Amino acid sequence: MSEDTLKVTRPRRVTFPWLSALAGLLLAAYLLAAADPALLKDLGLMPAGYQLHPWLQTQETKAAALLLYCLIILWEVFRHSRRLRAFDRDIERLRTEVNQVWQSKKQLQLKAHTFAGHADKLKLFISEKLLEYIEYDEKFLHFKSIAAEVRHNGVICFDKVQTALEAHLDQGGDEATRVRDQDAYTAMRYLWDLLDLSTTDNIALHIGNHLCECEEHYYQQLLSESGAQAVPHRPDYPPRRATLRALAPLLQDSPARLETLDHGNDGAVILDEDPQFRAHLNPTDALLGNENHFVLLLENLLKNAQFFARKKAKSRYNRVALTLGQQRGRVELTVYNRGPHIEPEAMEQIFQLGYSTRRAKEHHGKGLGLFFVQEIVKGYEGRIWVENVENRSAYYSLRIALASGRLTTEVIEVLLDEQGQPYCRRANSEAAGEASLEWDFEEAITRVELTPTASQNTLALEVDPKGDKETLLDPDHAAIPRWALKIQPRRKGGKLTFTPLDVAGVCFHVKLPTAASRLDGEEEDLDALAPREEELNRPFEGLEDYRGS
Repeated sequence: MSEDTLKVTRPRRVTFPWLSALAGLLLAAYLLAAADPALLKDLGLMPAGYQLHPWLQTQETKAAALLLYCLIILWEVFRHSRRLRAFDRDIERLRTEVNQVWQSKKQLQLKAHTFAGHADKLKLFISEKLLEYIEYDEKFLHFKSIAAEVRHNGVICFDKVQTALEAHLDQGGDEATRVRDQDAYTAMRYLWDLLDLSTTDNIALHIGNHLCECEEHYYQQLLSESGAQAVPHRPDYPPRRATLRALAPLLQDSPARLETLDHGNDGAVILDEDPQFRAHLNPTDALLGNENHFVLLLENLLKNAQFFARKKAKSRYNRVALTLGQQRGRVELTVYNRGPHIEPEAMEQIFQLGYSTRRAKEHHGKGLGLFFVQEIVKGYEGRIWVENVENRSAYYSLRIALASGRLTTEVIEVLLDEQGQPYCRRANSEAAGEASLEWDFEEAITRVELTPTASQNTLALEVDPKGDKETLLDPDHAAIPRWALKIQPRRKGGKLTFTPLDVAGVCFHVKLPTAASRLDGEEEDLDALAPREEELNRPFEGLEDYRGS
């Protein structure tokens, strides 16, 4: 164990009260000198002819000296009690660490005993997995052959249905019929694209070839004057429209209203009323390719998130969060859910064909969804990765203004328990933490300000004493709020409740280059180089050694 570790783990010492002892000796000497100066002269402690100042021999001075000594004694007692409490805490911490060491030793012994026959168990596990993957490969090949046969024999049927729907759409009719026929036509096109992807040998290469074709048509549109030169099909599409298409079957909102929100809206589309999903969709540049491929990508991510969201306790805050935006010529898509954390070694495996984290008996995962997602991202020459979202401890400053003009300031500390769940308490308080903190006032609340000490971004709200209840969520993390502040105005007073939210989960990130960025030929996304930073810097490590020598 190192010296620094010993300094940290060693209990703090309880020192002797030197100050009070020295003060007692000085007080005794002073009182002796003031009471009998002749005795000190006889003992040789005071020179002959020296007289104490009359002020030092007064009763007031003696009482002041005694009072000062009593204050020193009280301060020493308070200081000594604090050190004793700190010493007791250190001893308790050391006992806890010793118990943890013993528990870990017992666990190691238990593991050693449990895996004593690990060789035979490993052989059995490998044999079972080989049989499972062989069976899976046979099923997958069978599935591909069926899909190819369906696609081959379904071309004529598809053309007939598509021609009939197009003719019916051209005839017009009432609005409800037209919307129904348009939805049917869109669904048919989506089904055709799914069959097309299911029968290709390489999904990424298939999508990449389609993007090259769309890129050529996109250039033709830009170069032709006023779009006079017609192209076989539209080569680009708005990602937000495709996102709303993927969300429509999962939301309680009507598809017609979602289309209205997107049409002609240059601002953000915020969907916050659904009990399962929260979406914040910003306008972005267009993407090249087939819109149905993007819809398939997002549907797989959303259904994967929805599966794990159902396993959590229902709450208005435990929702799947979807955000869409753009940065440096790339469309950024994030899907967050409250699923279990993914181990670092499994973060790459989850995108492999046949790998699935859904091993529950009620749901047998096939390992196809995330594989399709990664292949589509590869075809777009984009990037996809997953990160675990952790709960974090934090401090918040809460300032409350009342109707009388009185201001109340509270500092809130958010901590994590052994399971990583957040709880809160008033800062510098030794009281046990709680799931939430409440403040009741007999006066009306007129203004509330909440400031995270980490960001210093103050959230201020004017409160109407006659208004309704209101809940504020963390504005610094709109998609994944880390706290909720509930305000309940009353006739004669008000109530505030601060609750730290459990945000532990998983977040999938997708970046796709826009049509404009492909046209401009922008450089590779620097974020994509982040995992390779150590590898790229390795050839230059010798230069640092040479510089230091």
